[in-house]
Amino acid sequence: MCSISGIIIKDEEDPRSLRRDISKYLLTMMKILKHRGPDASGMLVDDEVIYFKDFEDVEKSIIADFGFGHNRLAIVGSATQPIPNEDESLWVICNGEIYNYIELREDLSNHDFKTDTDSEVIVHAYEEDMLNELDGDYAFAIYDKNNSTLILRRDTFGVKPLFYLDRDGYFAFASERKALWYLLREIEGIDGSPKHLNEYINRLSPNSELIYYLEDNKYTITNNIEKLRFDYLKYKSYETCKKELDNALWRAVWKRTRGIERVGIIYSGGVDSTLVAKMASEYCEVILYTVGTEESEDIRYAERAARDMGLKLRKKIIKEEEYERYIFEVAKAIDELDLMKIGVGIPIYIASEMAREDNIKVVLSGQGADELFGGYSRYERILREKGEEELKKALLNDVMNIYKVNLERDDHCTMANSVELRVPFLDKDVVRVALSIPVTYKMDEMRKRILRDIASKYIPDYIAYRPKKAAQYGSGSEKMIFKVARKYGYSKKEVNKFFEEVVLKKINETL
Repeated sequence: MCSISGIIIKDEEDPRSLRRDISKYLLTMMKILKHRGPDASGMLVDDEVIYFKDFEDVEKSIIADFGFGHNRLAIVGSATQPIPNEDESLWVICNGEIYNYIELREDLSNHDFKTDTDSEVIVHAYEEDMLNELDGDYAFAIYDKNNSTLILRRDTFGVKPLFYLDRDGYFAFASERKALWYLLREIEGIDGSPKHLNEYINRLSPNSELIYYLEDNKYTITNNIEKLRFDYLKYKSYETCKKELDNALWRAVWKRTRGIERVGIIYSGGVDSTLVAKMASEYCEVILYTVGTEESEDIRYAERAARDMGLKLRKKIIKEEEYERYIFEVAKAIDELDLMKIGVGIPIYIASEMAREDNIKVVLSGQGADELFGGYSRYERILREKGEEELKKALLNDVMNIYKVNLERDDHCTMANSVELRVPFLDKDVVRVALSIPVTYKMDEMRKRILRDIASKYIPDYIAYRPKKAAQYGSGSEKMIFKVARKYGYSKKEVNKFFEEVVLKKINETL
């Protein structure tokens, strides 16, 4: 996992001479996102490519119209990005993982591969009009010199984030909004809260492609690149659906652990993360990371399940003197001031912090299972009051919008600690199967019935059929937030005021 960022200076008669400072802007954006890729960095500015480890080694000021940069978290291969095609007419930077890159290299054997990294297949797939063959979690940028275009593309469900700015004098993109905040402040003098600055920033939707034409400074966006179909299991039996889903889950976990010796599991002691942990343990060593306050229900379940399944567990009891620090760090990581997102983000952030201490670079989670299988109580109300068709629409809508609600938060919390998050439940095949299963197989006397029945084959029943407990409640993190707010004189009802007046001030002091 990595960061990508870039800037295009538009043709203009601006006395600020943005072209003269483009390398300064790009390097600063890369520095802001260095936590996402601490192992190596590279940048392309017009025709000049520079690879480096330390930013202090890059002193050259380059006058140019275009540049993009990459910070690398080394997982697959040894190459530093940007990566070119054979004649260097194409260059790619990628934040993510292409899970079928080994198979694609065989399909692209007419090309001369220079590296052992998964990202190189992107440039050759682009040359052969095969980008739709990519299976992975990614946000990437391709610079096509011959056509004077920049292509930005994002994976099907938005596991990896990508944001952009389109201003009068420049166009820019980045893996996190905080790098674009810098440009708004530095170039235009715009300041304010994250909420205010975010109003200027666009999000590239998942399953979309943006093509920027450098010669006339215009761009087009194509949405819904890959057409998803969901009805092929409609009339199949419960047992057949179970088998199809079981097989898809095993394949998804295998793809995300292939070639890795150890992975971490962001672990709550619930059915979703426990099933992922058990499946992953068949392919590599796993370490479970669970987080909570002293009275945390999640920790009790996690300890029992880890013991019964023979899996290694690391836990962290969050001490009261640590509450404040984690609230500020998570709020800074996710670029938002939102009670639920911070509450859920705290255990994810701390779990990935522990994984980093153990030199683990990849963690898995059970994210997406509730949206696919009807895990929330509101789905029961929709089914009861509006019927099956409306519930199917609600599930599809929630899956297609999970990137805004959950995935960006989870990505930012793990990458703040230089750890890559992978989510097997959002594998394309798992989603296709899951959304094709009749809703009556998912919800009868309990929510997520079909998933729980599959899980009971592999994990203890007290976990497989454990009732849903939201992360901010099971870990106790929401109570932490309210307690710190009270310390500063804010009631529960005033928690948003606490964020704006206290948390934001502390964040700004670190920027």
